[in-house]
Amino acid sequence: MFKTRRSAHGFKGYECFNASVNPEKINDSIVQLKVPMSRNPLGKTFSYLLLESKTLIDTGVPTEEAYTGLYDQLAEYKLKPRDIETVIITHLHNDHIGLVETLRDYGAEIWAGAAAKTRQEQMVKEWENLYENTLTELDLFGGQQYRNNITRNQYVFKSDVKPMPIDRYLQDGEKISIGDLELEVIWTPGHSYEHICLLNQAQRILFSGDHVLPKITSHVALYSYRDHDPLNEYLTSLHKVEDIDVDTILPGHEWIFHDLKPRIQQLYRHHRDRLDEMKATLEDGPQTVYDVGSKVHWDSRPWPEMTFWTKRMAATETYAHLVYLRNKGEIKEELSGDTYYFTL
Repeated sequence: MFKTRRSAHGFKGYECFNASVNPEKINDSIVQLKVPMSRNPLGKTFSYLLLESKTLIDTGVPTEEAYTGLYDQLAEYKLKPRDIETVIITHLHNDHIGLVETLRDYGAEIWAGAAAKTRQEQMVKEWENLYENTLTELDLFGGQQYRNNITRNQYVFKSDVKPMPIDRYLQDGEKISIGDLELEVIWTPGHSYEHICLLNQAQRILFSGDHVLPKITSHVALYSYRDHDPLNEYLTSLHKVEDIDVDTILPGHEWIFHDLKPRIQQLYRHHRDRLDEMKATLEDGPQTVYDVGSKVHWDSRPWPEMTFWTKRMAATETYAHLVYLRNKGEIKEELSGDTYYFTL
């Protein structure tokens, strides 16, 4: 299905003969590019090409397959990656910024929400002691039985992390004119602290990134070495966009959808149900984060079938919900020894 070929800028590339990566024209101004992501169950990240300004919103993962998928789809509009003039990133997750470095080296300007500056500074600081902090977190979350999964993979924590150069920081509420489009920046922390959505009110379109997806729920996580309430931020950010009057939502994954308010109401119900489910586990007495995570329902797969790294993701999502409940006064948190215990 694939044949290798040379492509610019260090990617050997794969020419992919796969109908799933055909671009979809939204209107005369916007094209949805489907950047492949074969090692992820989502399958692809959507990158949006703004034709007149030669702008991309998000880029996909940093792989040869993704680069070639982007290259081939741009070619249908007589463009190459080196023709892209601006990249706007919704948030700093790898499946959205993976090709930014390549496009920046070609000459593209990189724009991001203003909170990306703070977030990158935080990430660099965290990385200095991330191995130690991750082991400490296992203890705090009651996951001592999984320590070997961290210690045997210590090399993962050795690489240097450097902030990605960003040319322009976009403020919440700022309106930017780019080509034939005007976009309003909406800061929507929760899934990621720096996340932004982009509203094109004239065409009644919302670029929602990973803030609102049509079927799956955005991962909202909290690590023990961060001091904030991401679920509260996420729910507040949902409220911020709930009443926007749009016809089309262009998300980062899955598919285009049109029912913003009903979808957000579904997400409210999902998180309230999840909060109640976690509270119910505490009826048996004090529970750790891993105890609670192992007892609730997960849509991806049952807890016993998860790998350690998936369990860790589930644990950070569990902790985000428990901290929300704690901050609302619905449950109590107590440190006993090296471990947090939660009670009604």
